Amino acid sequence: MIDPSSVAHRAIPSFPSVPTSAALHQVLAASADLREFLEEFAQVMAAHLSSEGTSVWCAVTLLRDGRVGTVASSNARAEVLDEIQYDYGDGPCLTAARQQLLVHVPDLAAGPWPDYGQAAAAQGVRSIVAAPFDLPGPDKAALNVYAGTVDAFNEEAIAAITQEVVAASTALRLALRLARHQDTETDLVAAMSSRTAIDVAVGILIAQQHCTQAEAFELLAAAAARRGVKVRDLAVELVKSITGEAPTTHFNTPNAPWAQQRPD
Repeated sequence: MIDPSSVAHRAIPSFPSVPTSAALHQVLAASADLREFLEEFAQVMAAHLSSEGTSVWCAVTLLRDGRVGTVASSNARAEVLDEIQYDYGDGPCLTAARQQLLVHVPDLAAGPWPDYGQAAAAQGVRSIVAAPFDLPGPDKAALNVYAGTVDAFNEEAIAAITQEVVAASTALRLALRLARHQDTETDLVAAMSSRTAIDVAVGILIAQQHCTQAEAFELLAAAAARRGVKVRDLAVELVKSITGEAPTTHFNTPNAPWAQQRPD
């Protein structure tokens, strides 16, 4: 049984009056991608929470598409601490993200994760606060705030961490949505590139074999099966053997032929 004094699992306080920070919008707008935004956020939080007597390290754990990982950290130590937790399969950060609870462990040595607490202590960490982001759907994330002293976080610090995470959640939701669009676009470009190579190779076979399009594709697929390679890879190889270069897909890119045209 978990000693209630060793760890606090709390429902996330409601802060209806806390707007998304204008500074966070600026960080997001200036960031090239999701990782850069979260790196900036982790570094800002670590600097804000550190004091002359207490150093604080921050990291962001993201659970997405069945995978878990640290997508941002204020320094290498914070990332190592997250990775140690993943090795054990449980801990304050994963609990915060999975269960959407604010987790405060005043002393990791006395916490409910003794193995992780011992490993974290070996890295110079004694207390932690993990606060979940408010995200829709399957995506889950938490900000992990580590400190090298016991009882490093008072109620005021915990409230500040929670408020900042609540404020950052809106920006993170937007960043994740953009990241998903980018992933979709990358997948689409890859699929189009594959389709282009196959289409060009089929055209070459039609000219060489004087066959139909369906027959040309069957020849290409059969040859790929015999050689144990993907149809797309064999198509690229065939096109390169004829033209000297791999086929290129020009679709909504600056290199597209129509993108070079200018109105008279």
